[in-house]
Amino acid sequence: MKIDARHVETFLADPGRARFVLVYGPDTSLVAERARRLAKLVAGSLDDPFRLTELDADTAERLPEEAGAQAFGGGRRVVLLRDAGDRQVAPVEAALEGKGDALIVAIGGDLPGRSKLRALAEKHAEAAAIACYLPDGAARGPALEAALRAAGVGIGREALALAASRLGGETGALRDAAERLALYAGPNGAVDIEAVEAVLDDQGSASMQDAIDAALAGDVKAADHAIGLALEEGAAPVAVIRVLLGELAGLRLMADAVAGGASPRDAVAARRPPVFFKRQPVVMKAVARWREPAIMAAIERGLRAEADCKRTGAVPEAIVRQMLLGLAQRAARA
Repeated sequence: MKIDARHVETFLADPGRARFVLVYGPDTSLVAERARRLAKLVAGSLDDPFRLTELDADTAERLPEEAGAQAFGGGRRVVLLRDAGDRQVAPVEAALEGKGDALIVAIGGDLPGRSKLRALAEKHAEAAAIACYLPDGAARGPALEAALRAAGVGIGREALALAASRLGGETGALRDAAERLALYAGPNGAVDIEAVEAVLDDQGSASMQDAIDAALAGDVKAADHAIGLALEEGAAPVAVIRVLLGELAGLRLMADAVAGGASPRDAVAARRPPVFFKRQPVVMKAVARWREPAIMAAIERGLRAEADCKRTGAVPEAIVRQMLLGLAQRAARA
């Protein structure tokens, strides 16, 4: 069955009794996200070894066996097949001929129309194919606006046009940009052209986020490298500080959840707006290292650093580097 774009969300919420789902396309971040959603929906968790098994192109011959196995303790199993292509058609067919009820979720690249694996997923009665294409230029603006609105942040027409022109093609890049803009604007804030210029500079924005993530996770060496690269590429020091302050505010909420008994993983999963999945491991490290008193001290330090950057004769690049490395050292000792 070929899942039409209009019906993808409905299918992801309820794949029914489908036993094989191929998620493929050039938008690799969207492919990964949709595959993870399906796997988590059916298995209940991505960390349960009794309910979830991962295979790749080199171990795909185990697919029939894994698909036919019963989950210890009950429940439906998921077999996640990475790097799927036409070489895996035979093991997929063998698994579908078996009687197991496991869901096979295959992650494929930009498979051509003549792909045998695509044909199998589109035509088999118990299979489905979901294509993940890159958003075109006209769709980027509305998608970014919707992501910001979901985070409680508005954006003006001119700022939206500028932001859309600076976004990469992948859905993941768009959502990452929305997250950073929302952090910069603050709760119930609005994104203007100044914010777009600061946060979505043509260069430096990815390195800026890497520097902040590394600092809060306690990786001094990585933070030093990333902030140096970000500043070299043109990231504005004040923009770095403002995004950091937004991250610290979110970190405080997650730390409160941990103090109340939640695990770092659950605290990160519950955050709104959601943390982009590629950043979740490093954010979990930060949550495990910071508690509210230290976070409040870090926020005060960030506010002082922003004020210092605006003083006559100040060297903002040195101020922001010193501040980030200080936070990284603090986290490393935790």
